[in-house]
Amino acid sequence: MELIFRWNLLLDELGMDTISTGSTIAFAMELQEKGLWSNGLQFGQTANLENVFADIAYRRGIGDLLAEGTKRLAEQFGGQAFAIQSKGLELAAYEPRGAVGLGLGYATANRGGCHLNAGYLVILEGLGLNMDPHTPKAKAALTITFQNIMEAVSAGGSCVFTLFAMIPSGLVSQPNRYLTRLVGRALKHSGGMVHLINKLSAKFLAINLPLLPQSSAIRSVTGLSMNFGKFRDIGERGFTLERMFNLRMGLTANDDSLPERLTVELQDLRDQRTRVPLDKMKKKYYRKRGWDAEGRPSAKTLRRLGLLEQV
Repeated sequence: MELIFRWNLLLDELGMDTISTGSTIAFAMELQEKGLWSNGLQFGQTANLENVFADIAYRRGIGDLLAEGTKRLAEQFGGQAFAIQSKGLELAAYEPRGAVGLGLGYATANRGGCHLNAGYLVILEGLGLNMDPHTPKAKAALTITFQNIMEAVSAGGSCVFTLFAMIPSGLVSQPNRYLTRLVGRALKHSGGMVHLINKLSAKFLAINLPLLPQSSAIRSVTGLSMNFGKFRDIGERGFTLERMFNLRMGLTANDDSLPERLTVELQDLRDQRTRVPLDKMKKKYYRKRGWDAEGRPSAKTLRRLGLLEQV
């Protein structure tokens, strides 16, 4: 643990992201293991890693290649099937085969494999609550909701982890009690209701929710007329605007993807559910977002969000 603390500090001082650095080095180690790139990095050998961090920062030796990240290393040396990234961004340490809703979020996030822009659905899939982590049911609607709300929280200037307040502490601290298990089962069947709330006009949601204090806080601090409906629309508009920018820069539906290790290979060979059913969830996600089969927001969606003139 002390070594991990030290590495985090060193990477912070170098201005490097710990997630991308660790994942890129791990990918390089597997390339070495499979004979695809002779780079001297091996799993279990840590003595030289601090020098590797500096080499990446100053682009020396193999560090010059590692600095390009996992996606570009895979393009040069192969190994796309186990290059754990989406849209060029390395995934965080939440295994999407054990939380398929987060897998959908990783694939559709505007920043690529970002656990926050993904919607952080892992909070329902075992990190906080105990919703079935492998079912695709309700995951599209819930992912959309969480992505929109987290986008709105970010736009309001507060930390997205304040959203943990949405989950009553008793449900987290007592995971085995009947009420907690009932909530987990209910979430599995909540897709239709969540989708309905997502599509309701803001005027029908002119309320402030006790478990989502951010909208009330913005009203109190700024004097803006703010409620849950308006707050939700701000988040959806921001997420959609980011999507439009990506599409303008050449993004396609094929980029909303995960490597085959996560969508084809089983995490547990005894359980056929331990992979991400991405294609199935992605189609439903597009439809519920009001996007076409190519992942492009429809004119109706853009008009509703006041973004049609931005096309």
